[in-house]
Formats: sequence, C-alpha cells, structure tokens
Amino acid sequence: MISYKKDPLLRIDRKNVYRGLVKYKDLKDKNFTLRTPTVDIVNKEEIIRLTEEKYGDFNEGFREFIKNLEEYVNIKFSSLYKTKYRYLQLFKKNKGNIVFLRVISICLGKNNKENHKLFDNFIIKNQTIRIDHLILPLDINKRISYIIGVIVGDGHLDKLERRIEITDGQSDREKLKLSEEFIEFISKLFNKEFNINGRIYKPQPTYWKFYVHNKWLSRYFNHYFEIPFGEKSGIIGISKNIKDTTNEKYFWRGLMDTDGFISKDKKRISIKSKSHNLVNQLENFFKRNRITTKIVKDKKISTLNIFEEGIYKYSKILGFSHPRKKNILIDYLKKGPSYKVLKEVNPDFDRQTREVLKYLRPYKNSLVYIKQNLHHQKGDTKKTLKIIKNIQKIFKVKVTEVNRPRLNNHFYIYSENFRKFIEDNTTYDLPWQPLNKKEIDVLLSRWKL
Repeated sequence: MISYKKDPLLRIDRKNVYRGLVKYKDLKDKNFTLRTPTVDIVNKEEIIRLTEEKYGDFNEGFREFIKNLEEYVNIKFSSLYKTKYRYLQLFKKNKGNIVFLRVISICLGKNNKENHKLFDNFIIKNQTIRIDHLILPLDINKRISYIIGVIVGDGHLDKLERRIEITDGQSDREKLKLSEEFIEFISKLFNKEFNINGRIYKPQPTYWKFYVHNKWLSRYFNHYFEIPFGEKSGIIGISKNIKDTTNEKYFWRGLMDTDGFISKDKKRISIKSKSHNLVNQLENFFKRNRITTKIVKDKKISTLNIFEEGIYKYSKILGFSHPRKKNILIDYLKKGPSYKVLKEVNPDFDRQTREVLKYLRPYKNSLVYIKQNLHHQKGDTKKTLKIIKNIQKIFKVKVTEVNRPRLNNHFYIYSENFRKFIEDNTTYDLPWQPLNKKEIDVLLSRWKL
C-alpha cells in the first residue's frame, strides 16, 4: 500500500479536488477523520461487489481496507475491530471518510488509472461531491464563475481555512441599501449553488458583510479556483478552471460588480487592482471581445478604463448584477454617448493619414478641433505636440493654441477649406445609439443569473 505522500492522485491537475480537501497536515494522528471530510458514498453496491470479488467475503475485505488505511496515513489504530465497526456503521449510512474511500479505491483497482476512476465513482455523482448538506460542484456553471469573481474582487478566505467573507459598502445611506440588496443576492447564490446558508450583518455603518464558516468550501475555493488564503490583492488572477470557458465572462462580471467602478457623472467604467496580472487578463478578455480599453499603471496599482464608445459593447458582453451599478449603466444606455467618433475615412488615404484623422473634428464655422486624446482625459503634452507636428506635416496647416482654465488647452485649425476637406473625406457619428425600453429589457434579461 502506498502512503498519502506517494499517492499519484495528488499529482493530477486542479480538476482533482481530493488534494484540495485533504492535506498532509490533517493526517498527523488517528483523529484525522475530524480534519478531513466525510462524504456521501455514491456507489456502495459497486464497492460491495468488487470487495466480494477480490476477497471472497465483504467483512474480510473491509478488515483489509482498515489495515491498508493504517499504512496510507502512517498511523496505528489501538483496535482494528473497533475501527472497523466505526467505519462500517458509516458505510451502512452511505457515508465514508474521503481518505478511507481513497484507500478502498487503491485496494480494489488494478492500476493507477483504474483506482482513480473507482475513487471518482465512489464520491462523484452528476459532477458533484456531497459532504453532509454541502454540495461541491465540479462542473462550473455561470453562477459559480460569478461567485468566484466576486470573491476575487471583495472577498476573503481567512488564513485558518475556515471562513469566506464578502463585503460591499457605501457612505451614502441610500446607496448602502443597494449594497444590502447585493449582499442578499450573493447569499441566495451560495444557497442555490452550494446548499449552504451564511450570515449577513452590518459590522460598520458604511458596509454590509456576508460570511460562511465552512472548512471544505474554503478549501474548495482555494484549490479549485486558486484563491489564496489570507492576503490576495497583489497576486490574484483568474483560475485556469474558468479562463477561456463559456463562463469566463461571468467571472469578470463578478469582479466588476465588486472591484469595478462606474461613475454617475462621467460615462466611464473602470477598475483598479494591485494585481497587475489580473488587470492584464481582464484587458485580454476585452480585446478578444473588441471592447476598447486603456490601462494606466504605476508600481502599486493598475487601472483599466472603458470609455463611452465601449460602454454598449461592455453591456452586451458583461453588464452588471450589482443593483447600484446596473442602474447607472442603464441610465447611460438610455441617454446615449455624448460625443462622436470617426466611423469612416477615405480608403485612398495611407495608414499614417488615417491615424492622424482620428484626432480631428469638424467644429463651428471654419474651425477644426484637435482632440488631444481619443478619450476624454487630460492630454499628454508630449503626445499632443507629436500629433500636432504630424498634422502640420501631412496637411500643411497652421495650428492655433487657445489657453483655458481647465486640465488642458484647446488646439484649432482656422480654415474653411480644411474643414470642408475633413467633412468630405470622413464620417463622424455617435459610436452607438441610445437604447429604447425594448432594447434595455433584452439586456436586462441577458444579465440575469
């Protein structure tokens, strides 16, 4: 019989949940059953049949399992008879310690591949493991992906591996009511997906908290979805079990519902994180879905912004489930964007000319306005000067700077002919049109979990 440390099952990828639920530190003495889960046995009849087939008698085989269990966990039971009786009583109730069931699968299997398969057959049904009332799904759906995104954003697994916490808050009293509504929504998702009830309370006047005390669920999140115990903000990323699946977008929605920010005044959606890796992964997701973003980085924090032209696409791909953020987004969509973007350009122009035209806007009378940044942000002086230099070089025009008491000055080209040239060779329009009630209802239906 092999030992736990040499068990080949522990070297299988993260879809094998056994090494997440059972750790070597749990097996330090004969009380390991208190530190490892007792699961529902799915196929008791198969265990009985295979045991009788190998050992001739079920009781004799069960005694052999107990002997092998001693060797597997490297302990010595004071009485094999009493230990056998205790495990047999659980077995009659269709329950067994997960370590003991692993030993049975090793005893009955002819090789590693077969005993791994037997172990799965003993504990997994419909891609779920049951530990008393708790359900641990191995088939990830959109709601579980969303929950993981929420935990990555504003959640926490404590260092003792026993507690999951999620918080949401606001200093404004009215907005805080929507935080409570969001936390209640999270609580219902936990109950629906894991058959577990947590507690909701208000530890401070400015935020609500939801928590669950459950060692096995904490370990499941840690192992299966790579969420660290304790501090996570600088190292967290999307789990390999979610990335590039059909449910990946729900993970990102969960993250945006918690760590994301949507301004009521400025039409902008953003997220800040100490984990540069997480923000890079989110940027890649948006690139794959053709949502324009801009990242600003410093040594400690990465900030990702989605501006007006990308908001409708963001709504179609992700949206929000958080009631406060969802309401602001719907308001955006009803009003529509506030500025036009370059939609078409004369195909005879070369690439450099087309690139420069993005920064030009036909304006009042004989004016052409130079946009210093493709998004409504403070212009970068060096970049602005480079753009102006290229415009002057390509079109042979004079650029005039207008001082103003704001973040950045304005730059114009005073020329009726140049303004007409821009109008004849380009098409500027809103990046997307305001949505009507029917279109909003379609999006709301799509956002449902």
